[in-house]
Amino acid sequence: MNKEFSNKIEAEQYLHSKLFQKKDIVIKNGKGAILIDENDNEYIDCVAGHAVVNIGHSHPKYVEAVKNQLEQLVMVSPSYPMEIRYKLLEKLARITPKPLSQTFLGNSGTEAIEAALKLALAVNRDKKNPEVIAFKRAFHGRTLGSLAMTHNMKYRKPFLPWLSSHVKFASYGDIDSVKELVNDNTIAVFIELIQGEGGVYPAPYDFVRELRELCDQNNILLIDDEVQTGFGRTGKMFAFEHYDIVPDAMCMAKAIAGGMPMGAMISSEELYEKMQIGEHSTTYGGNPLCCAAANAVIDIIQEEGIVTNADTQGKKLLNDLNKYAEEERLIREVRGKGLMIGVDYRIRVNDLINKAQDMNVLLLNAGLTTIRILPPLVINDLQVERVLEVMHKLT
Repeated sequence: MNKEFSNKIEAEQYLHSKLFQKKDIVIKNGKGAILIDENDNEYIDCVAGHAVVNIGHSHPKYVEAVKNQLEQLVMVSPSYPMEIRYKLLEKLARITPKPLSQTFLGNSGTEAIEAALKLALAVNRDKKNPEVIAFKRAFHGRTLGSLAMTHNMKYRKPFLPWLSSHVKFASYGDIDSVKELVNDNTIAVFIELIQGEGGVYPAPYDFVRELRELCDQNNILLIDDEVQTGFGRTGKMFAFEHYDIVPDAMCMAKAIAGGMPMGAMISSEELYEKMQIGEHSTTYGGNPLCCAAANAVIDIIQEEGIVTNADTQGKKLLNDLNKYAEEERLIREVRGKGLMIGVDYRIRVNDLINKAQDMNVLLLNAGLTTIRILPPLVINDLQVERVLEVMHKLT
Protein backbone atom coordinates (compact mmCIF):
# COMPACT_ATOMS: atom_id res chain seq x y z
CA MET A 1 0.00 0.00 0.00
CA ASN A 2 1.51 3.32 -1.11
CA LYS A 3 -1.10 5.65 0.34
CA GLU A 4 0.19 8.25 2.81
CA PHE A 5 -1.89 9.76 5.63
CA SER A 6 -1.75 13.23 7.11
CA ASN A 7 -2.76 12.07 10.62
CA LYS A 8 -3.89 9.08 12.68
CA ILE A 9 -7.58 9.88 12.28
CA GLU A 10 -7.34 9.83 8.49
CA ALA A 11 -5.33 6.59 8.63
CA GLU A 12 -7.89 4.82 10.79
CA GLN A 13 -10.81 6.08 8.73
CA TYR A 14 -9.18 4.64 5.61
CA LEU A 15 -7.79 1.37 6.99
CA HIS A 16 -10.62 0.41 9.35
CA SER A 17 -13.78 -1.10 7.85
CA LYS A 18 -16.22 1.62 6.85
CA LEU A 19 -18.70 0.47 9.49
CA PHE A 20 -17.88 3.03 12.17
CA GLN A 21 -18.39 6.77 12.31
CA LYS A 22 -15.11 8.13 13.65
CA LYS A 23 -14.68 10.97 16.12
CA ASP A 24 -12.04 13.64 15.54
CA ILE A 25 -9.89 12.95 18.59
CA VAL A 26 -7.31 10.21 19.16
CA ILE A 27 -7.56 8.62 22.62
CA LYS A 28 -4.27 7.75 24.31
CA ASN A 29 -5.15 6.52 27.80
CA GLY A 30 -7.62 6.77 30.63
CA LYS A 31 -7.99 6.77 34.38
CA GLY A 32 -11.21 6.38 36.33
CA ALA A 33 -13.90 8.39 34.56
CA ILE A 34 -11.36 10.37 32.49
CA LEU A 35 -10.07 9.77 28.97
CA ILE A 36 -6.95 11.54 27.65
CA ASP A 37 -6.21 12.26 24.01
CA GLU A 38 -2.85 12.36 22.22
CA ASN A 39 -2.57 16.10 22.99
CA ASP A 40 -3.09 15.44 26.72
CA ASN A 41 -6.59 16.96 26.75
CA GLU A 42 -8.77 15.36 29.42
CA TYR A 43 -12.41 14.40 28.86
CA ILE A 44 -15.06 13.19 31.27
CA ASP A 45 -16.11 9.93 29.69
CA CYS A 46 -19.90 9.52 29.63
CA VAL A 47 -19.71 6.76 27.03
CA ALA A 48 -17.63 4.22 28.97
CA GLY A 49 -17.15 2.08 25.87
CA HIS A 50 -20.95 1.82 25.54
CA ALA A 51 -21.46 0.91 29.23
CA VAL A 52 -18.45 -1.41 29.37
CA VAL A 53 -16.02 0.35 31.73
CA ASN A 54 -18.21 0.33 34.86
CA ILE A 55 -15.22 0.07 37.22
CA GLY A 56 -13.44 2.92 35.43
CA HIS A 57 -10.43 2.99 33.15
CA SER A 58 -7.19 1.32 34.29
CA HIS A 59 -8.39 0.33 37.76
CA PRO A 60 -5.19 -0.87 39.50
CA LYS A 61 -6.73 -4.10 40.86
CA TYR A 62 -8.08 -4.92 37.42
CA VAL A 63 -4.75 -4.19 35.70
CA GLU A 64 -2.90 -6.35 38.24
CA ALA A 65 -5.31 -9.27 37.79
CA VAL A 66 -5.02 -9.24 34.00
CA LYS A 67 -1.21 -8.86 34.11
CA ASN A 68 -0.86 -11.76 36.55
CA GLN A 69 -3.01 -14.02 34.40
CA LEU A 70 -1.18 -12.97 31.24
CA GLU A 71 2.05 -14.28 32.78
CA GLN A 72 0.47 -17.64 33.65
CA LEU A 73 -1.91 -18.74 30.89
CA VAL A 74 -3.84 -16.92 28.17
CA MET A 75 -5.79 -19.62 26.38
CA VAL A 76 -7.06 -23.13 26.97
CA SER A 77 -10.08 -24.93 25.53
CA PRO A 78 -13.32 -24.71 27.53
CA SER A 79 -13.14 -28.52 27.76
CA TYR A 80 -10.32 -28.25 30.29
CA PRO A 81 -11.47 -27.20 33.79
CA MET A 82 -9.44 -24.50 35.46
CA GLU A 83 -9.65 -22.63 38.74
CA ILE A 84 -9.92 -19.11 37.32
CA ARG A 85 -13.01 -20.11 35.30
CA TYR A 86 -14.58 -22.04 38.16
CA LYS A 87 -14.20 -19.00 40.42
CA LEU A 88 -16.01 -16.80 37.91
CA LEU A 89 -18.85 -19.27 37.39
CA GLU A 90 -19.27 -19.55 41.15
CA LYS A 91 -19.36 -15.76 41.55
CA LEU A 92 -22.00 -15.42 38.84
CA ALA A 93 -24.13 -18.04 40.55
CA ARG A 94 -23.77 -16.21 43.87
CA ILE A 95 -24.73 -12.75 42.60
CA THR A 96 -27.83 -14.04 40.81
CA PRO A 97 -30.88 -15.56 42.52
CA LYS A 98 -31.98 -19.18 42.41
CA PRO A 99 -32.59 -21.08 40.22
CA LEU A 100 -30.03 -19.26 37.99
CA SER A 101 -26.88 -21.29 38.50
CA GLN A 102 -25.27 -22.46 35.25
CA THR A 103 -23.53 -20.18 32.77
CA PHE A 104 -22.41 -20.34 29.15
CA LEU A 105 -19.42 -18.05 28.62
CA GLY A 106 -18.99 -16.46 25.19
CA ASN A 107 -17.38 -13.34 23.78
CA SER A 108 -20.12 -10.72 23.41
CA GLY A 109 -23.67 -9.71 24.20
CA THR A 110 -24.87 -10.88 20.81
CA GLU A 111 -23.45 -14.33 21.52
CA ALA A 112 -25.23 -14.41 24.87
CA ILE A 113 -28.52 -13.66 23.11
CA GLU A 114 -27.84 -16.36 20.53
CA ALA A 115 -27.17 -18.85 23.32
CA ALA A 116 -30.44 -17.91 25.02
CA LEU A 117 -32.34 -18.32 21.77
CA LYS A 118 -30.85 -21.78 21.29
CA LEU A 119 -31.75 -22.64 24.88
CA ALA A 120 -35.37 -21.62 24.29
CA LEU A 121 -35.50 -23.75 21.14
CA ALA A 122 -33.94 -26.74 22.91
CA VAL A 123 -36.44 -26.51 25.76
CA ASN A 124 -39.27 -26.53 23.22
CA ARG A 125 -38.15 -29.20 20.76
CA ASP A 126 -41.72 -30.47 20.49
CA LYS A 127 -42.93 -27.20 18.93
CA LYS A 128 -43.01 -27.50 15.13
CA ASN A 129 -43.37 -23.77 14.55
CA PRO A 130 -41.78 -22.02 17.58
CA GLU A 131 -42.22 -18.27 17.96
CA VAL A 132 -40.48 -15.63 20.05
CA ILE A 133 -41.83 -12.29 21.24
CA ALA A 134 -39.58 -9.23 21.39
CA PHE A 135 -40.44 -5.53 21.68
CA LYS A 136 -40.61 -2.49 19.49
CA ARG A 137 -37.47 -0.32 19.91
CA ALA A 138 -35.60 -3.43 21.12
CA PHE A 139 -31.92 -3.94 20.36
CA HIS A 140 -30.51 -7.42 20.99
CA GLY A 141 -27.55 -7.57 18.59
CA ARG A 142 -26.48 -7.76 14.95
CA THR A 143 -25.96 -11.44 14.16
CA LEU A 144 -28.86 -12.94 12.26
CA GLY A 145 -30.56 -14.55 15.27
CA SER A 146 -30.24 -11.55 17.55
CA LEU A 147 -30.95 -9.14 14.69
CA ALA A 148 -34.27 -10.89 14.09
CA MET A 149 -35.26 -9.67 17.57
CA THR A 150 -33.89 -6.16 17.02
CA HIS A 151 -36.75 -3.89 15.97
CA ASN A 152 -35.09 -0.89 14.30
CA MET A 153 -35.40 -1.20 10.52
CA LYS A 154 -32.10 0.68 10.14
CA TYR A 155 -30.35 -2.48 11.33
CA ARG A 156 -32.79 -5.01 9.85
CA LYS A 157 -33.45 -3.80 6.31
CA PRO A 158 -30.25 -4.95 4.53
CA PHE A 159 -30.70 -8.48 5.92
CA LEU A 160 -34.48 -8.97 5.87
CA PRO A 161 -34.43 -12.01 3.52
CA TRP A 162 -32.26 -13.86 6.04
CA LEU A 163 -34.10 -12.89 9.23
CA SER A 164 -36.42 -15.31 10.96
CA SER A 165 -40.14 -14.73 10.53
CA HIS A 166 -40.72 -16.46 13.87
CA VAL A 167 -40.25 -13.24 15.87
CA LYS A 168 -43.26 -11.07 16.76
CA PHE A 169 -42.95 -7.55 18.16
CA ALA A 170 -45.13 -6.27 21.00
CA SER A 171 -45.47 -2.70 22.26
CA TYR A 172 -43.09 -2.04 25.14
CA GLY A 173 -44.96 -1.53 28.39
CA ASP A 174 -48.30 -2.76 27.00
CA ILE A 175 -49.20 -6.16 28.44
CA ASP A 176 -52.30 -6.45 26.25
CA SER A 177 -50.14 -6.23 23.11
CA VAL A 178 -48.09 -9.15 24.44
CA LYS A 179 -51.20 -11.20 25.22
CA GLU A 180 -52.43 -10.66 21.67
CA LEU A 181 -49.28 -12.31 20.31
CA VAL A 182 -49.13 -15.28 22.69
CA ASN A 183 -50.23 -18.59 21.21
CA ASP A 184 -49.42 -22.29 21.53
CA ASN A 185 -46.20 -21.79 19.56
CA THR A 186 -44.77 -19.03 21.78
CA ILE A 187 -41.61 -20.27 23.50
CA ALA A 188 -39.95 -17.13 24.90
CA VAL A 189 -40.18 -13.40 25.50
CA PHE A 190 -36.93 -11.42 25.19
CA ILE A 191 -36.86 -8.09 27.00
CA GLU A 192 -34.50 -5.28 27.96
CA LEU A 193 -35.79 -3.98 31.28
CA ILE A 194 -34.33 -0.66 30.24
CA GLN A 195 -34.13 -0.27 26.49
CA GLY A 196 -30.73 1.23 25.73
CA GLU A 197 -30.17 1.73 22.01
CA GLY A 198 -33.89 2.32 21.63
CA GLY A 199 -33.72 5.54 23.67
CA VAL A 200 -33.26 4.63 27.38
CA TYR A 201 -36.79 3.56 28.26
CA PRO A 202 -37.25 1.85 31.66
CA ALA A 203 -40.05 -0.72 31.63
CA PRO A 204 -43.02 0.12 33.91
CA TYR A 205 -42.95 -1.88 37.15
CA ASP A 206 -46.46 -3.30 36.85
CA PHE A 207 -45.88 -4.28 33.24
CA VAL A 208 -42.83 -6.39 34.13
CA ARG A 209 -44.69 -8.08 36.97
CA GLU A 210 -47.61 -8.86 34.67
CA LEU A 211 -45.22 -10.13 32.01
CA ARG A 212 -43.60 -12.52 34.48
CA GLU A 213 -47.05 -13.81 35.48
CA LEU A 214 -48.13 -14.19 31.84
CA CYS A 215 -45.02 -16.22 31.03
CA ASP A 216 -45.57 -18.46 34.06
CA GLN A 217 -49.18 -19.10 33.13
CA ASN A 218 -48.30 -20.08 29.57
CA ASN A 219 -45.03 -21.96 30.17
CA ILE A 220 -43.06 -19.32 28.27
CA LEU A 221 -39.44 -18.46 29.05
CA LEU A 222 -38.80 -14.87 30.15
CA ILE A 223 -35.31 -13.99 28.94
CA ASP A 224 -33.74 -10.85 30.35
CA ASP A 225 -31.22 -8.95 28.22
CA GLU A 226 -28.93 -7.26 30.77
CA VAL A 227 -26.08 -6.70 28.32
CA GLN A 228 -26.13 -2.93 28.92
CA THR A 229 -27.87 -2.77 32.30
CA GLY A 230 -25.84 -5.34 34.21
CA PHE A 231 -23.13 -5.01 36.85
CA GLY A 232 -24.34 -1.92 38.66
CA ARG A 233 -25.28 0.33 35.76
CA THR A 234 -28.84 1.00 37.01
CA GLY A 235 -28.05 1.38 40.71
CA LYS A 236 -28.65 -2.33 41.30
CA MET A 237 -26.34 -5.18 40.35
CA PHE A 238 -28.91 -6.16 37.71
CA ALA A 239 -31.94 -4.30 36.42
CA PHE A 240 -34.39 -7.11 37.22
CA GLU A 241 -33.83 -6.34 40.91
CA HIS A 242 -35.82 -3.13 40.43
CA TYR A 243 -38.84 -5.23 39.48
CA ASP A 244 -38.85 -8.00 42.10
CA ILE A 245 -38.83 -10.78 39.51
CA VAL A 246 -36.42 -13.53 38.50
CA PRO A 247 -36.00 -14.25 34.77
CA ASP A 248 -35.68 -17.78 33.40
CA ALA A 249 -32.42 -16.81 31.72
CA MET A 250 -30.28 -13.69 31.72
CA CYS A 251 -27.83 -12.42 29.11
CA MET A 252 -24.77 -10.44 30.22
CA ALA A 253 -21.79 -8.82 28.50
CA LYS A 254 -20.28 -5.31 28.19
CA ALA A 255 -19.23 -4.56 31.80
CA ILE A 256 -18.78 -8.19 32.86
CA ALA A 257 -15.06 -8.22 32.06
CA GLY A 258 -14.31 -4.49 32.16
CA GLY A 259 -13.26 -4.21 28.52
CA MET A 260 -12.00 -7.71 27.80
CA PRO A 261 -14.38 -9.46 25.38
CA MET A 262 -16.87 -11.60 27.26
CA GLY A 263 -20.57 -12.43 27.14
CA ALA A 264 -22.53 -14.83 29.31
CA MET A 265 -25.92 -16.48 29.53
CA ILE A 266 -27.03 -17.82 32.90
CA SER A 267 -30.01 -20.06 33.45
CA SER A 268 -31.13 -22.97 35.60
CA GLU A 269 -29.82 -26.52 35.70
CA GLU A 270 -33.31 -27.72 34.73
CA LEU A 271 -33.31 -25.72 31.49
CA TYR A 272 -29.69 -26.39 30.57
CA GLU A 273 -30.39 -30.13 30.82
CA LYS A 274 -32.51 -29.73 27.68
CA MET A 275 -29.37 -28.94 25.64
CA GLN A 276 -26.99 -31.64 24.49
CA ILE A 277 -23.19 -31.52 24.44
CA GLY A 278 -22.08 -29.92 21.18
CA GLU A 279 -25.35 -28.13 20.42
CA HIS A 280 -23.64 -24.87 21.24
CA SER A 281 -19.98 -24.07 21.78
CA THR A 282 -17.23 -21.47 21.61
CA THR A 283 -13.49 -21.30 21.06
CA TYR A 284 -12.51 -18.23 23.07
CA GLY A 285 -15.40 -18.11 25.52
CA GLY A 286 -14.31 -18.50 29.13
CA ASN A 287 -10.61 -18.16 28.31
CA PRO A 288 -8.33 -17.61 31.33
CA LEU A 289 -7.47 -13.99 30.57
CA CYS A 290 -11.07 -12.83 30.26
CA CYS A 291 -12.09 -14.88 33.32
CA ALA A 292 -9.37 -13.18 35.37
CA ALA A 293 -10.68 -9.81 34.19
CA ALA A 294 -14.29 -10.68 35.05
CA ASN A 295 -13.33 -12.00 38.48
CA ALA A 296 -11.58 -8.71 39.19
CA VAL A 297 -14.58 -6.69 37.98
CA ILE A 298 -17.01 -8.48 40.29
CA ASP A 299 -14.63 -8.17 43.26
CA ILE A 300 -14.11 -4.44 42.67
CA ILE A 301 -17.85 -3.79 42.30
CA GLN A 302 -18.62 -5.64 45.54
CA GLU A 303 -15.72 -4.27 47.59
CA GLU A 304 -15.75 -0.60 46.60
CA GLY A 305 -19.41 0.45 46.79
CA ILE A 306 -19.65 1.06 43.07
CA VAL A 307 -23.33 0.12 42.80
CA THR A 308 -24.19 2.57 45.59
CA ASN A 309 -22.23 5.30 43.84
CA ALA A 310 -24.10 4.61 40.60
CA ASP A 311 -27.39 5.01 42.45
CA THR A 312 -26.30 8.20 44.25
CA GLN A 313 -24.74 9.93 41.26
CA GLY A 314 -27.55 8.78 39.00
CA LYS A 315 -30.18 10.34 41.24
CA LYS A 316 -28.20 13.58 41.29
CA LEU A 317 -28.02 13.68 37.50
CA LEU A 318 -31.68 12.74 37.02
CA ASN A 319 -32.94 15.26 39.58
CA ASP A 320 -30.97 18.13 38.08
CA LEU A 321 -31.75 17.21 34.46
CA ASN A 322 -35.46 16.87 35.20
CA LYS A 323 -35.49 20.33 36.76
CA TYR A 324 -33.65 21.70 33.75
CA ALA A 325 -36.10 19.98 31.40
CA GLU A 326 -38.94 21.94 33.00
CA GLU A 327 -37.24 25.16 31.89
CA GLU A 328 -35.69 24.10 28.56
CA ARG A 329 -38.30 23.76 25.82
CA LEU A 330 -35.94 21.75 23.57
CA ILE A 331 -35.89 18.87 26.07
CA ARG A 332 -38.87 16.56 25.71
CA GLU A 333 -38.14 14.09 28.53
CA VAL A 334 -35.44 12.72 30.84
CA ARG A 335 -35.46 8.96 31.47
CA GLY A 336 -33.37 6.33 33.17
CA LYS A 337 -32.18 4.59 36.32
CA GLY A 338 -28.80 4.84 38.01
CA LEU A 339 -26.11 5.92 35.57
CA MET A 340 -28.09 4.91 32.51
CA ILE A 341 -29.76 8.16 31.52
CA GLY A 342 -31.39 9.41 28.35
CA VAL A 343 -32.16 13.06 27.64
CA ASP A 344 -34.69 13.21 24.81
CA TYR A 345 -34.63 16.44 22.78
CA ARG A 346 -37.01 17.90 20.22
CA ILE A 347 -34.08 18.24 17.83
CA ARG A 348 -31.37 15.95 16.51
CA VAL A 349 -28.54 15.63 19.00
CA ASN A 350 -25.42 15.00 16.91
CA ASP A 351 -24.37 18.67 16.99
CA LEU A 352 -25.03 18.81 20.74
CA ILE A 353 -22.77 15.80 21.30
CA ASN A 354 -20.02 17.48 19.26
CA LYS A 355 -20.49 20.68 21.26
CA ALA A 356 -20.11 18.74 24.51
CA GLN A 357 -16.90 17.17 23.21
CA ASP A 358 -15.55 20.67 22.58
CA MET A 359 -16.23 21.29 26.28
CA ASN A 360 -14.39 18.06 27.20
CA VAL A 361 -17.38 15.85 27.99
CA LEU A 362 -17.94 12.77 25.84
CA LEU A 363 -21.59 11.81 25.30
CA LEU A 364 -23.40 9.14 23.30
CA ASN A 365 -26.59 9.14 21.28
CA ALA A 366 -29.49 6.67 21.46
CA GLY A 367 -31.26 7.29 18.19
CA LEU A 368 -31.48 10.66 16.49
CA THR A 369 -32.91 12.76 19.32
CA THR A 370 -31.67 11.23 22.59
CA ILE A 371 -28.39 11.84 24.37
CA ARG A 372 -27.30 8.88 26.45
CA ILE A 373 -25.22 9.42 29.60
CA LEU A 374 -23.28 6.26 30.55
CA PRO A 375 -20.24 7.24 32.62
CA PRO A 376 -18.03 4.79 34.49
CA LEU A 377 -19.74 4.04 37.80
CA VAL A 378 -16.77 5.52 39.68
CA ILE A 379 -17.60 9.05 38.50
CA ASN A 380 -17.25 11.51 41.40
CA ASP A 381 -19.16 14.57 42.62
CA LEU A 382 -17.00 17.15 40.85
CA GLN A 383 -17.17 15.27 37.58
CA VAL A 384 -20.97 14.97 37.81
CA GLU A 385 -21.22 18.70 38.46
CA ARG A 386 -19.13 19.38 35.36
CA VAL A 387 -21.31 17.07 33.24
CA LEU A 388 -24.41 18.91 34.44
CA GLU A 389 -22.77 22.26 33.71
CA VAL A 390 -22.05 21.16 30.15
CA MET A 391 -25.51 19.70 29.65
CA HIS A 392 -26.99 23.06 30.65
CA LYS A 393 -24.82 24.82 28.05
CA LEU A 394 -25.80 22.63 25.11
CA THR A 395 -28.99 24.52 24.23
